[in-house]
Amino acid sequence: MIKTMAVFKDGTIAFDVSIEELNSERIDWVWVDFENPKTEEIDLLRTKFHFDEIAIKHCVSYKERPKMDYYEGYRFIVLQSLNENMEQTEIDLFLSHKYIVSFCWDATSVLQIVWNKVKGLKSIKGLKPEQILYHICDEIADKFFPIVQKIEDDIEDIDELGTNSDLNMIDGIKTQVSKLSKVRKTVKPTKDLIYRILNSTHVEIDKETTKKLRIVYDHLVKLLDDISDNREMANDIRESYISTNSHKMNKTMKMLTSVSIVFMPLTFIVGVYGMNFIHIPELQLKYGYYYCWAIMLIIVIGLVMWFKKKDWF
Repeated sequence: MIKTMAVFKDGTIAFDVSIEELNSERIDWVWVDFENPKTEEIDLLRTKFHFDEIAIKHCVSYKERPKMDYYEGYRFIVLQSLNENMEQTEIDLFLSHKYIVSFCWDATSVLQIVWNKVKGLKSIKGLKPEQILYHICDEIADKFFPIVQKIEDDIEDIDELGTNSDLNMIDGIKTQVSKLSKVRKTVKPTKDLIYRILNSTHVEIDKETTKKLRIVYDHLVKLLDDISDNREMANDIRESYISTNSHKMNKTMKMLTSVSIVFMPLTFIVGVYGMNFIHIPELQLKYGYYYCWAIMLIIVIGLVMWFKKKDWF
């Protein structure tokens, strides 16, 4: 599907303009949106707009890293957005002072929100393709924040419930760290891309739009800091769990070792007097059996008291 918007030199705006009318001299600039286009619609990128074949190939191949390439007369920009399900959507833009062409295989809410925002403007005075680029970048950045906030809330929930669900804690932390890594892999190149746009001599942006893009850039820098903080928090929780679990295991091993040590002399005594020799002097004692029990009880009581003193029990 192709949507079109044309801004005329007299300051008016029109939507759903036919492709043939886009070359009208009355038009100042246009926005053409390719949403999940058909093969014949993709061919318009070649026949109508005469874009470079490499850039078109990048659009069709999908899943490019956020970047900006320079071509004669226009810039090719690749952006990535994330939805609440952590699914990536690639948005490709062809930008010049006469047009902005957006290309997306999925029905992304980002482009639809910006489209509706422009449609609802009371005044389009000063509206340029670069401002459409800003609005798209701003919407993409805004969608990152609730995702990171949700991950942060999940990490805090795991921390609070960890003592009651130790078996699932490590898996839960691994899942959240994996999500943070995926968000970071999208946010960081997006931040770097906006930095390039702001400092590029090949992209002409007015002062007001530059100021707004810098705010988006600052938001992404803050978001990366939040991601790093959450990763540290998740790692601290994991290390704390491992340390606590190790301490519990050590206490269990101390208990088992203590029990083994208590039974070692008892095993030795019953082993000696359980040998099948005919002449064992102590076996002839009238109260030998009771003496043996008394000695073993003294040994057990002595060892238990010693271990309690050492805080092994």
